[in-house]
Amino acid sequence: MLMTTITGYRPEPGRLVEFRATAAADRVTGEPLSYLQENHVRRLLANRAAGRAQSPWLATVFDLPGEFRPDAMTAALEKWLERHPSLLTYFSLGDGGLRRHTVVPAGLETVAVGEVADIPGYLHERFDEGTDPLSWPPFVAGAIVREDSATVYYAVDHSHTDGYSVMLVFAELRALYEAEVTGIPAVLPEVGSYVDACVQERALAAELTLESPEARQWLDFWLSGPPPAFPLELDVEPGRFYSSAALDADVFDAAEAERFSRACKENGAGFSAGWLTALAITAYELAGVEQHRGLAVVHTRDEPRWQSAQGWFINLGPVAFPVAGREFGSVVAGAQAAFDRAQSLARVSLLRVAELLPGLDPQGDAAAVPPMVSYLDMRHAPGAREWASSNVTALVGPGQTADVSMWLNRLAERTYLKAQYPDTPAARTAVPRYVTHLVEVLREIARTGGYRLKHPAWL
Repeated sequence: MLMTTITGYRPEPGRLVEFRATAAADRVTGEPLSYLQENHVRRLLANRAAGRAQSPWLATVFDLPGEFRPDAMTAALEKWLERHPSLLTYFSLGDGGLRRHTVVPAGLETVAVGEVADIPGYLHERFDEGTDPLSWPPFVAGAIVREDSATVYYAVDHSHTDGYSVMLVFAELRALYEAEVTGIPAVLPEVGSYVDACVQERALAAELTLESPEARQWLDFWLSGPPPAFPLELDVEPGRFYSSAALDADVFDAAEAERFSRACKENGAGFSAGWLTALAITAYELAGVEQHRGLAVVHTRDEPRWQSAQGWFINLGPVAFPVAGREFGSVVAGAQAAFDRAQSLARVSLLRVAELLPGLDPQGDAAAVPPMVSYLDMRHAPGAREWASSNVTALVGPGQTADVSMWLNRLAERTYLKAQYPDTPAARTAVPRYVTHLVEVLREIARTGGYRLKHPAWL
């Protein structure tokens, strides 16, 4: 599955149909929002108040061969909603803070949109307007229909999804659709509700104190050095946000990825630790950063019921380890130990720790998104072998940012990197330079099984 911005998406033309939902009943329920959900909604409100453009949704598109059956997709989507209760909720802001509403859907209706000259532009506008977490539904679903095929599109506000959830949409929704067409029931795994995961998260958070070991680990990280930041000059003003730009880079083919993985394993580390090591080496060689300090994405799908559920099952974990004056084996071992610690904190949000310590402000601005790095192994996701033939693609919208985030995605045939950064003249020079060097480091590890660190003065 490739990830691209909506502005770069170029589907085959066709006539558009959409499957639009309305609610028959609506009530405020007592389930809390997760920390990520609450932070996401407050960031959205801050951006709206400041008049900043945003596209806080994730989407996926995929092709279905043959004559498209809108009635079958309508029924499939209705069953999809039944399986994922988070999609039946939205949020409102009242005197008591953010509240969750739960709806009873009245069903979906098929709406003929017709021919659209600028399909990406239309989808961008529909996704921006139709995925509001403060109203229901928080998703947009439809299809670009042609005589012998269709491209299904589905976008949902980030509060109800994550990168892995987006990967799950194709196989499950296609199975539900085919079941309606053939009359043979779909065989799908049982799933839990992300709403229940939010309740569980808040219950665990309520038990946390400043004396809890997990809180101490977060505080030790946050108070022991500067906040995580991109190591090269971006020329951004404090408190200001910039239109985001994106950069993609091929990193490995299948054989190179295996060699990289083997080099990490031979030093007692995994692929994620190798990725963190390459980031640390790049910052050291280009900017003299002697200790890596960053935020890594870690998952919270720690029970079988969450494995196939739609929801935001991730957290950010702190990673810190030295790089200066060390050999590759020592650096990657330190990265693995740091990543293990980050994973142990997967259920502990820094936002909860900040609640316990007045004055600790990890964001600085309600609209800010912290710089993060992610590694996602997509090879074993349901339907992954058919992604290429079905043109399965993840879509993201443009937005505004003040720092750099990076994603490394591993497919069966290739591993690629995507970076998002503020579109300033300095960043347009610094980020490509950084990514070029980072890819060279990753490939050198794959090629030789190690890496000989260069002193920054040599460059």
